[in-house]
Amino acid sequence: MKALILSISAGRGHYETGEAISNVLDTMGVECMIIDAYEYIDPKLSKLVSKGYLLSAQHIPKLSSYLYNILVKKNTPFRTLSVPHMANTVLAWDLKKYIEETRPDVIICTHVLSAILVNVMKTRGWTSALAVGIITDFTVHPLWEETRNIDYYVTPSELLEFQMQRKGLDVNKILPFGIPIKPRFSKKIDRKKAREMLGLETQKPTILLMSGSMGYGKIDESIEMLDHLSFDFQTMVVCGNNNNMYKRIKRKNLQKRFDIYGYTNQVDLMMDAADCIITKPGGLTSSEALAKGLPMIMINPIPGQEMRNAEFMLNNGIALYATKSFPLDEAIFSLFKHPDRIQNLQATIALYAKKNASKTLCKFLVEQIPSKALK
Repeated sequence: MKALILSISAGRGHYETGEAISNVLDTMGVECMIIDAYEYIDPKLSKLVSKGYLLSAQHIPKLSSYLYNILVKKNTPFRTLSVPHMANTVLAWDLKKYIEETRPDVIICTHVLSAILVNVMKTRGWTSALAVGIITDFTVHPLWEETRNIDYYVTPSELLEFQMQRKGLDVNKILPFGIPIKPRFSKKIDRKKAREMLGLETQKPTILLMSGSMGYGKIDESIEMLDHLSFDFQTMVVCGNNNNMYKRIKRKNLQKRFDIYGYTNQVDLMMDAADCIITKPGGLTSSEALAKGLPMIMINPIPGQEMRNAEFMLNNGIALYATKSFPLDEAIFSLFKHPDRIQNLQATIALYAKKNASKTLCKFLVEQIPSKALK
């Protein structure tokens, strides 16, 4: 069996989701390929999308939010002769050669833009591969309405069925398996042992503060707020790829203990060591935290999907949301003032966590492909 995972460079999460799926498929004897669809078609296009995503998130969030809200109101596919439809058809044509050469049995799309390309190919009969779209947020991006001909949609929750039905998508195609995460986030190490492994004090309340792989967010401001709280705790700070932020924080003269990291592959261990996580509500990070049963305080959501993620988790009692009128220091005080609050959150989290999303999806895919396709 051959599987092709198509990603798009717009945040690290989409690629990480693809890697999580690929890792499990490898153990099942499936030949797996991961490519950036836009990178294959035109590297310049890939860079444009990646830089545009970061630019809109950091520098023009209001405009980004405005455009997203316009798309939300659209509930029918683009017309056949519309500019977006024709552009996607041209791009899909460029990808067609790769699909014909590799002949995958299943194509897994971890970004809506790659799913649109596959939808064009399915519509035109350019591929007979099973096509699966991974919805990597706790909301349905408006552009998923352009993918009506793919075979399945993997969603993070059964609760997205309402949105999909309202958008005219076939709810019979929904696979509410959860966002695929790497197996190490499905396991849990004893908290004391995790703290010892990280060189932390074992009895002190511990917070994990993250900004995401791209380093988006005002982490320095968050640290200042935490440092002025009257009770004591220790904090692990992950700056991601934001080297400037890392250097700026390292220079700060702080009263409390803050262990500062750049990009790290120990996030799973840090989650085991923490009592709570402070992070922007990206779909993948949120799913990892839920799998770990870790209470979350959401900060600095990127306009669009992450704002919807925050609403989903807040409205379903999974997390706290720090805002201008309910700032981070107050959220932390609220959470730690009553220890039972953390236990109550963990009980609710257990209802929504999808610890084995990757294995569940991969097992399903292998069962869908005829046995003759297997090695």
